[in-house]
Amino acid sequence: MNRQNEGFTLVEILVALTILSITMGAYLTHLNQQITQTHVLKNRTLGHWVAQNHLAQLRIEAQWPSPGSHTFKVQQGQQIWQLSQLVSNTPNPSIRRVAIKTADHAGDYSGTLVGYLNDGK
Repeated sequence: MNRQNEGFTLVEILVALTILSITMGAYLTHLNQQITQTHVLKNRTLGHWVAQNHLAQLRIEAQWPSPGSHTFKVQQGQQIWQLSQLVSNTPNPSIRRVAIKTADHAGDYSGTLVGYLNDGK
C-alpha cells in the first residue's frame, strides 16, 4: 500500500495559505473602503439635512439676512454642526442668495447648500 498519496504536502499547504492570505488582504482593504465611504455618505446626508433645516428656519421666521458671512454652530440630534452662511445680493433686489456650508464637529466638510430668500413683499 502506497501512503505517499494520503493527505497534503507542506508545499501544498503553504500555497493554499498564501492564496488565502492574499484574498483576505484584498477583502479587508475593500471592506475598509466601504466603511469609510459609508461614513462619508452619512456625514454628507446629515450635513445636507442640517443646511436644509437652517434655510427652512430662515424662511419660516421670514428673516431678511444682510449680505455677508456668518459662522455659527447648530445642534442637530446629538451632534454639533458648524455652519458657514454666505448671503449675497442678486440682480433682483427682492431676492438674496444664501449659501450654507456645513461641517461636522471635527471640522470635516460635509457639503454646501444654496437657496434663495425673498423679502416677502
